[in-house]
Amino acid sequence: MHNDHELRPQHPLRLEKADSAVIECLHGTAWITAYAQFDDCVLRSGERYTIPNGGLVLVEAVGSGRIRVHGPAAHHSIWQRLLAGTFPTLMTTRNT
Repeated sequence: MHNDHELRPQHPLRLEKADSAVIECLHGTAWITAYAQFDDCVLRSGERYTIPNGGLVLVEAVGSGRIRVHGPAAHHSIWQRLLAGTFPTLMTTRNT
């Protein structure tokens, strides 16, 4: 699942509780400021940034821009993957 956003200078997009979501710059340049991060991030077209925590993230255009926010990837435990059959079998059993 993803959402596209047109960015304008001095009109930041607010993202909250978006831990592990991915911001992809589709066009232009996006300036990202994330909670508790010492450095801001600047994305150019084609680049991606993974949001490091659930705090506030501000995304603003430098000039104009368009971004896509991809929802966080589902993190399933090894047991959930084994039960769902989507993880290679780690142990083999034999009936004797």
